[in-house]
Amino acid sequence: MREVQTLHQDDNGWSDIGYNFAIGSDGAVYEGRGWYRVGAHAIGVNNRSIGIVFFGDYVSDLPPPKSLQAAKDLIAIGVKAGFISPFHRLIGHRQVSATECPGQSLYSEITSWDRFLPDFDVNA
Repeated sequence: MREVQTLHQDDNGWSDIGYNFAIGSDGAVYEGRGWYRVGAHAIGVNNRSIGIVFFGDYVSDLPPPKSLQAAKDLIAIGVKAGFISPFHRLIGHRQVSATECPGQSLYSEITSWDRFLPDFDVNA
């Protein structure tokens, strides 16, 4: 987490890590910018989204089940606490930026989650 924070601050010149939250391969949830600060994770939607990163490479393999569940639980907590709209939509980073992120395996997984929006338009 500190490595990513340092990269974002030193290389990108940001005030902090770009993500609101991070999920470790152990299923732990790490707070980056948290609920109260706008993230720097997805140009065009930072001010209307919560950025959750999974640490790891998920092109070919999925994160461990406990990590996937941690992300779902975090979203549910955000909804219950009023930080995330109950009518929210879920998208992958590649839908707003020219990137492979979050990796093909993880992207395929999140397309099956509740509230996933396959035809997201960043300009809408």
